[in-house]
Amino acid sequence: MKTVLVNTNTKKYPVNIGNNIFKTLPKFINEKKLPKRILVVIDKTVDRIYGRSIRKVINGYSTKRFYLTLSASEKIKSLKAANQIFSTLLEQKFGKDTLLIAIGGGTIGDLSGLVASTYMRGISIIHIPTTLLSAVDSSIGGKTGLNFLEAKNLVGTFYNPELVLIDTNFLKSLSKEEMISGIGEVIKYSFLTNKKFYSNLLLNVERLLKNDLKYLNKIIYECVSIKSAVVSKDEKEVTGLRKILNFGHTFAHALESSFSYKISHGKAVIAGIVSALNLSFEQNLMDEKQLKYMLELPKKFRYATEITSLNTHDIYNRMSSDKKNSDGKINFVLLQNFGEILVDVSVDRKSVMKSLERMEQIWFKRATAGL
Repeated sequence: MKTVLVNTNTKKYPVNIGNNIFKTLPKFINEKKLPKRILVVIDKTVDRIYGRSIRKVINGYSTKRFYLTLSASEKIKSLKAANQIFSTLLEQKFGKDTLLIAIGGGTIGDLSGLVASTYMRGISIIHIPTTLLSAVDSSIGGKTGLNFLEAKNLVGTFYNPELVLIDTNFLKSLSKEEMISGIGEVIKYSFLTNKKFYSNLLLNVERLLKNDLKYLNKIIYECVSIKSAVVSKDEKEVTGLRKILNFGHTFAHALESSFSYKISHGKAVIAGIVSALNLSFEQNLMDEKQLKYMLELPKKFRYATEITSLNTHDIYNRMSSDKKNSDGKINFVLLQNFGEILVDVSVDRKSVMKSLERMEQIWFKRATAGL
C-alpha cells in the first residue's frame, strides 16, 4: 500500500492506494477516532458485485449502520437525490456523530460530499472511489457538486474527507468503456507535468485498458501525487494554481450538457482536451509539430467518444455559463508545452468555434471511415 498525504490549509488527510486494502478501513477509522454510526451511500452496481464483502468489513465495526444504494449517473447530482440522503439521515436518526462513507464513482462522491458538508453543518466523510476517474481525480481535493438547470457543478462546496481509500480491487470489474472514461483524466495529468509521463502513457495505455493492476496502481499514485501537490498549495483556487486542473474541462462540461449527459465525463474530457490543444495552437502557443504529437494519445480514444457531429453554437453558448467565467468572458486553460500552462485565457469566439470544428473533424472522419 502507498500513501499520499494531502495537506491543505484546512485539513490534512491521507489517500491510501493499493490492492485489496478495503479491509484496513476499520483500522484507519479507529486511528482517527471517527464515529461508529455509519451511513454508507453506495453505487447500486458496486453493491451488487462487492456488497457482501463491504458489509462484512463495516458491520463488524459499526454500532449503527444503514446502506443507501443509488443508481449512479449524472442525474443523481441533483437536489432531489441530495434530499433523499438528507431524508435518510433524518429518518434513521443520524446526528452530528455520523460518518458518511461514499462508495462509488465521481457522481456518488460529489453528491455525498455535498450532503456531508451541509448536514448539521458538517459530518465526517470517507471516500472509497470505485472507478478510475474518481480514483485519480474527483475523490481528492474536497470539491463537491450538484448540477442545476443543466449547468455542470453549479451548486457545490469545498469539503475535505477524513480519508480516501483507493482499493484497486474494485477496478477489476470495470468494463473497457468505464476504463476509457477514467483515462480522460489520466491524460489530462500527463499534460500538466512533463513529457516523460505522457510518453509512458502513450506506450503503455493498453495496460490500463486491460486492468493491469501493477501498472494501474503506479498510474493512480502518479495522478494522486500531482493533484495532491496542486490542491495542497491552492485548496480553493485562490492563487489560480488549482485552475490548471481544469485543462480541457471548459469544453468538456459544455459537451456533456449539450449531449444531455449521454456522454460520460471522462470521454467528454478527452474531446475537451483535443479542443483545448487545438485552441492553444490557434493562439500560436505551440507549432503544428507539437500539436500533432500532443494529439497522439487522446486520438487513440476518438472511437470511444460517440461524437459524430456537434452543435458548435450550442456548445459555445453553454460554455458562456461555465462557473469559471468572470466579467462575462469565457476563461480557458491552455498549454504552451508539457507543464507550461496558462490559466484564465480569454479567447475570441471565432477561435473557439474553429477549435471545436477541428475537433469535430477528427471524430467525424474516424466515424465515417468505420474505424
